[in-house]
Amino acid sequence: MGDITAILKQINGNKELMAQIAKADPAQAKELLKKANIDVSEADIKLVQSAVADGKLDLGDIKNIAGGLFKK
Repeated sequence: MGDITAILKQINGNKELMAQIAKADPAQAKELLKKANIDVSEADIKLVQSAVADGKLDLGDIKNIAGGLFKK
């Protein structure tokens, strides 16, 4: 499992990339992240997409995702 928080921090400043990821299917989102030199597993794509779906990312989103990862 990748470090979702680190991925979100990397893409947080790129609103266009965040929007593309939110609208893409998981395979497309993985390719978009790969083009940005971010390697992420298929399982983590959905977490990244849900975090960027509303077009803005805040510390609460990151904490919720990180909390969910530690429960697995």
